[in-house]
Amino acid sequence: MSTVNPLMNYNNERTPGESSTEMIEILLFSLGAQETFGLNVFKIREVTELSQVTQIPGQQGAMNGVISLRGQVLPVVSLGDAIGMSTGEPNSKMIISEFASRSVAFAVTDVDKIIRVPWSAVKPPQKYDSEEGSVFGVVMLEDGSLVSLVDIESVCHRVLPEKDATPVTAGFELNKAGPVFFVDDSIVARRKISEVLDTMGLKHSHAVNGVEAEQKLLAIASSANQNSEELEERVSLVLVDEEMPIMDGCTLTRKLKGDPRFKNIPIIMYSSLTSEENARRGIEAGVNIYVKKFDSTSLSNAIGQLLAHA
Repeated sequence: MSTVNPLMNYNNERTPGESSTEMIEILLFSLGAQETFGLNVFKIREVTELSQVTQIPGQQGAMNGVISLRGQVLPVVSLGDAIGMSTGEPNSKMIISEFASRSVAFAVTDVDKIIRVPWSAVKPPQKYDSEEGSVFGVVMLEDGSLVSLVDIESVCHRVLPEKDATPVTAGFELNKAGPVFFVDDSIVARRKISEVLDTMGLKHSHAVNGVEAEQKLLAIASSANQNSEELEERVSLVLVDEEMPIMDGCTLTRKLKGDPRFKNIPIIMYSSLTSEENARRGIEAGVNIYVKKFDSTSLSNAIGQLLAHA
């Protein structure tokens, strides 16, 4: 792969309306083997040479230490070790990633270029020989080769876990609320969401991508209609991940809001992309509340606000 910094002249700020929510820009990189991996450019601040890493007491596994970069101390994670794909070849580059109010330096063997593809081209991975939840999608390039898209949120949640606050439910009367439906391609995220909903005493079901979610929700709506039931009794709230293979969260939201049966069903979108622009896209698509991914307190508060009088 090329040693040219693909982000050197790249500005990942978006002008409103410039980029479709149905497209994803991917930075290609390698971990020393023939496989090619990718990260969402929206979550990347810069790519730089691997600098001196300071060891810290008690570090283990994929945690390599910390670096000082422009006055900011960042944890350094060996991405190959983190996803179980290390080849032993030395890392030479750092991908500085920012998401969900976190900044992390991922050490990789080399970087290549940026590609732009529709979310519909991102397919769910088959059973993957790596750490659980490390890859959320696969893209086929023009030459037939495959790119595995790394779920860096799940990687960080596993390698650099943050102490999670207890979900806040005080003051919310949720005993009459109907079941909640959520969709997320990440195993780790689905577990976290289930924990929040269980803590709040809410029944729930889920899907693993946007297409499956649409199919299941339409089936629920049809069943409710056939049984002369209010849809709200079957689904009181929908939670959608913004980034998903096959169909992203904004597309799913627009489809649901375009169906009269779902006009009164509130939607919460959660994402590690916490910029104002991403939140604006979600709101414009029709979501009621946009929250940060893996923030149990914010999620439970948003759920409580929408279901308190359900």
